[in-house]
Amino acid sequence: MIAADNSYLDNTALPLGESPELILVQATPEERIAAIKLNSPAWKGPLDLDAYIARENHLAQQALTKDGLTSWLLVVRGQPEGERTILSSCETYKKKAVLAQNGKVEHVSALSIGSVFSRPEFRGKGYAKRMMQELVKKIDACQTELKATNRVPFSLLYSDIGKKFYAQFGWRPYPSTHFSLPPLPKDEYDRAIVRGNLPKARTLVAEDVHRFMCNDDVVQKELDILRVASQKSASAKVAVVPDFDHFKWHWAREEYYAKILFKDRAPPLIKGAGDEQSKVYCAWNRNFGETAEENTLYILRWVYDEPTSPEETEKTAKAMAAIIRRAQLEAHAWNMSKVQFWNPTPVLERAVAILDPTAQVVHREQDSVACLRWSGAEQNKDVEWIWNEKYAWC
Repeated sequence: MIAADNSYLDNTALPLGESPELILVQATPEERIAAIKLNSPAWKGPLDLDAYIARENHLAQQALTKDGLTSWLLVVRGQPEGERTILSSCETYKKKAVLAQNGKVEHVSALSIGSVFSRPEFRGKGYAKRMMQELVKKIDACQTELKATNRVPFSLLYSDIGKKFYAQFGWRPYPSTHFSLPPLPKDEYDRAIVRGNLPKARTLVAEDVHRFMCNDDVVQKELDILRVASQKSASAKVAVVPDFDHFKWHWAREEYYAKILFKDRAPPLIKGAGDEQSKVYCAWNRNFGETAEENTLYILRWVYDEPTSPEETEKTAKAMAAIIRRAQLEAHAWNMSKVQFWNPTPVLERAVAILDPTAQVVHREQDSVACLRWSGAEQNKDVEWIWNEKYAWC
C-alpha cells in the first residue's frame, strides 16, 4: 500500500526538515502515481483525476521525456518501499543542451526541474527546502561523476513562487518578460492586416515546423550564433536545444486537452505560422487552463535571421507582426484569452509596436520565473541563457 493519503498521521510526530532522518529517493512507479494524486488539486486544471494521471503518463512517454524523466520523493529514512510517506516531491528531466565558451561549442545535457510540490498538511516543517537541498547534492555529485562526454553543467526551473526561494539553492532568476495580446475574430483580423499593410502569414503544420525551424541549416546557424557570441564576451553561453522533440511534447499536451475538452472537433493541426520571403517562423501551442481566462496560446519559439540594417529590421518586424496577427486569429478560434511570447528581442518589440504602440512588456515576478543554476564548484559562474523562450518549459 502506497502512503499517499496519510491524513491520519500526527503531523507533530514527523521529523522537521533539518532532520537527518529525511532522505531524497527515486519514486517507484506506484509512488510516482501517488505523488501525482497528491499534487492533482493544484495542477489538474479542468481534468478529472483519472484524466490528469493519464495526461502525466502520456507526456512521460513522449520522445523528450521518456528516457530522462525521474520522479523524486522526500521521505523518512527506513520506511520500506510501498509504505513510504511522501512529504514532498519533484521531477527532473534530462535535456539536450549546448555550452559555448571562448568560441567553442560543446554539446552537453541539462536538467529541467518541475512539479515541485509540498503537501499542504505537512507545510511549515521545511520539507520543500530540504528536498531542494538534497536534490542539489545529487545534481552536483552527478556532475563530478559523469564523463566529459555526458556533462550536465547546468539545471533550470520555472518558479511560480517568486525569485527568492530557489535562489537560496543557486537557481538564479533570469529575465522573465513577455508580451500578452488579445485574440482576434476573423473580421477584425482581416481589417488589421489591410490596415497595417502587412504580409499574410502562412500557417504551419507539424511537418512545416520541422522543415523550416529544425532543419540542418537552422541548427548550424544557431550553433554559429552561440560560437560568435562566446567570442565577443567572457561569459559562458548556454541553451536548451530547441529540437523538434520539444515542440512535439507541447503539442502532445495540447492535443490531449483538445481531445477531452472539444470532443466534437478535430485536433488542432495548425502549429505555427511563418513568412517565407522574410524567413521568419514561429511555433506555438494552446495551453488550456482551469478557466477560459487562463487559456493561452504560447508562441514557443521564433526563428529568423538577425537583421543587419534599419531596412531589414523593419521588414523582419512587419513579417513578425503579420505572424502575431495570425496567432491572434488562432487564439480566437480555440477560445484562448491571449497570445503570449517570452523574452521578446528588440525586433519583436518593434513588431508589437507596429500592432499596438501602447502594449507594454510584462515583467513576471511571481509566475514562470526562469531560473538557472550552474552545477558544482563553479556555481557563481557568469552564464548567459540564450533562447530563453517558452519551448524549454515543461
